[in-house]
Amino acid sequence: MQGVDVDISKVLDEYGKKVKQELERFIPRKFDERTLSSLLGEPLYKYELESINKSILQPFWDLIDRGGKRWRPALMLIVYEALGGDIEEILPLTIIPETIHNGTLAVDDVEDDSDFRRGKPCIHKIYGVDVAINMGNTMYFLPLLILSKINIPEHKKMRILEEYVKTMVELSFGQAMDIAWHRGLVDEIDEEQYLQMTLFKTGTLARFSIKIATIMADASKEVEEIFSRFGESIAIAFQIQDDILNIVGDESKYGKEIGGDIKEGKRTLVVVRALKSLPKERADRLKEILNMRTGNPELIKEAITLIKESGSIEYARSFCNQLVSKAWSQLENVLKDSRAKKNLKALADFLIMREY
Repeated sequence: MQGVDVDISKVLDEYGKKVKQELERFIPRKFDERTLSSLLGEPLYKYELESINKSILQPFWDLIDRGGKRWRPALMLIVYEALGGDIEEILPLTIIPETIHNGTLAVDDVEDDSDFRRGKPCIHKIYGVDVAINMGNTMYFLPLLILSKINIPEHKKMRILEEYVKTMVELSFGQAMDIAWHRGLVDEIDEEQYLQMTLFKTGTLARFSIKIATIMADASKEVEEIFSRFGESIAIAFQIQDDILNIVGDESKYGKEIGGDIKEGKRTLVVVRALKSLPKERADRLKEILNMRTGNPELIKEAITLIKESGSIEYARSFCNQLVSKAWSQLENVLKDSRAKKNLKALADFLIMREY
């Protein structure tokens, strides 16, 4: 089945608006006494609302209002539709992966000392490192309170909670690997180690989004597993495409600085492959520049030239296509033809062909 007759940008926009509406319903732009008390209970003493609004909600909504593809909650909704469900039944649950994801962006940007996110200065550049970290950490846990207030069967709530905890641990492990590599704490990594890191850091939240849908749809373990592998695969491919765009993308579309991964010394698939494929002298030079963690434009340009020279960008693109194709071939056989099935295929294609 081809997804060419689907306008996936329109689909993402449609679902994205629904997700944002749910975010505003559960996470207000400003807390007042009533909304904060409904979330945390009546204060023993007295809430001081201004600090909470200025250091948590304001930076959070700054990041949300910048846009984003919101493909993880959209994935949840499309999977639920593909399994015969009505998306209205699970819309409140979409805020869980979206809130966590935006929390990770704020914290990751601090850890990577990034400059731009979604076309604007990173949250810590505007509000401060302390505010960004605390806001991000809040968004790791706030959905737990929201989950407790959503009216779904307790046994499903417990399964979602189990997946939630597993997801958060894997996210942290993936980030730990990424940080250790670009800080030079590990000398050499191979492609499979990179893929496992990406599965933890990016794939696990896509899998969690799908797990929520399959749990709510009462899918069999076999179907749940096939969908989960599909989610992990398209998320890994999404990250690899992001790595490619960081080297050869159009900065006006990409929304982040080109070569930012070079500045941070990141070991991405294109870098790992380049270090393996280049002649030793050229590979050593690339490694030297990466280890500098430099913002020097000329050195970043030199590193990008070495990566292009290695053929690793073409290799990474081919790898993405094969990864998604294999995952889709397994999923295709368990789904009947439907609009949702076409949307799933179109989403997978979009994530590996996008330019932003």
